[in-house]
Amino acid sequence: MGENKIDILRKRWGFPLAIIFGMIVWFMPLGHGLTPQGHHALALFTGIFILYLTEAVPLAVTSIAVAPLAVLMGIDKVGPALSSFASSSLFLMFGAFILAAGMIETNLAKRMTYLILKWVGSSTRQITIGVVLTNIMLSFLVPSSTARVAILLPVCISVIELFKGEGRTRFGANLLLTLTMTNCTIASGILTATVPNPVIIDFIQKAGGPTISYMEWLKIGFPPALLMTIINWAIIQLLFKPEEKEIPGGSSYVTKSLNEMGPMKYDEIYTLMVFLLVVVGWATEKIIKIDTTTTCMAGGLLLFIPKFGVLKWKQASPHINYSILLVVGGGIGLGTLLMKTGASKWLAAQAFQAFGLQALPVILLTIVVMLICQFMHLFFVGTTVMTTAMMPMIIALGVEAGLPPQVLALSAGMIIGGYPVLMFYCTNPNILVYSTGQLTVWDFPKVGVPISVVGCIVYAICAATYWRWIGVFGG
Repeated sequence: MGENKIDILRKRWGFPLAIIFGMIVWFMPLGHGLTPQGHHALALFTGIFILYLTEAVPLAVTSIAVAPLAVLMGIDKVGPALSSFASSSLFLMFGAFILAAGMIETNLAKRMTYLILKWVGSSTRQITIGVVLTNIMLSFLVPSSTARVAILLPVCISVIELFKGEGRTRFGANLLLTLTMTNCTIASGILTATVPNPVIIDFIQKAGGPTISYMEWLKIGFPPALLMTIINWAIIQLLFKPEEKEIPGGSSYVTKSLNEMGPMKYDEIYTLMVFLLVVVGWATEKIIKIDTTTTCMAGGLLLFIPKFGVLKWKQASPHINYSILLVVGGGIGLGTLLMKTGASKWLAAQAFQAFGLQALPVILLTIVVMLICQFMHLFFVGTTVMTTAMMPMIIALGVEAGLPPQVLALSAGMIIGGYPVLMFYCTNPNILVYSTGQLTVWDFPKVGVPISVVGCIVYAICAATYWRWIGVFGG
């Protein structure tokens, strides 16, 4: 009930607070080194940021408002203001949503899930390992953390019911936390697994950094993401030890489900072939000279070919999250305004002076920024909005410290995109598993706090060692 009251207050007061604080920033005396356009961009950012936090109006509506407000406030012209809605990262996710629709509509994703669970075995530990492996596999196939959890959740609930515990059980909590936590963390290592990843690339490019391909992101992000996924699993097993070691009937349930599906059908085989073709295109991007977005879009279109294809538009459309695409477009547009007008650089300079960050070594600066980002998860529902809101300042902070744009952007960005683990409301997958009744509110910080701390340390060490060795920072 208390949460509902907070929700009501947040939405009731969010809009007037956005206007009030936006106006306060608008009429504040200009800071040294801040242009009028930069000042106005800060005022716009303040208002939009509050609307993002409070969700007083739908996030998609707030995002659409960025472009016309930028024009009306004299910050930018209409063409550049709208250009973010045509960014390659937005259309990469559009193509990935179509591929995911093929996986789900043909039941290919479900079949692969059952095959992995059958392969790993039916003990409680093996089942949790099976969920981890399935999360990893689905992260390559389905570009939405929420969709992946939605695919696996019915399977997990059925397995929990086989356990025959009364009410809440440690095994149930273990399995559901494993589902949502490892789903999030592995996604940070695969470019198309979650929306924040291509958004980060977009901001790095706009700041003058390098273009990062699908395989380069995999090379950079997958090793630490895989390591953290394993660590997360171990932490959850330690804190939520199952009551029993075996699940009666677990193996027969999976076998029965596979038998009911029958042999692989044409639609599944065709979808699998298209996806493998897309993966080959991503892997050979530098040889064939076709970018990640074009390959993904082309693969999605192959699913619609008359006579051979497996999808109709009315089947694919419900799987395309248009609201998220609008949030990405508006968020990138807002961030671009902050960078183009120098507002983000000015903010970073103020932060450096106020907190004495210039005295910190790079690895400590990286840890501080990541810890701040992790703490900020408490104030956001969803990682996409958080990424678009914070990435311009993070990049500017790194540049102010004399670092290439990608240094802080990659480490902090992967923490933002992959670690919404502190509370149940931080991301939709958490909300889905919490709604089952098997988890309490405090189960999330119980595992989320140690995961967050270890994650920040792992990514800081990774940035200082592995990423330098593979040339992420340009030598």
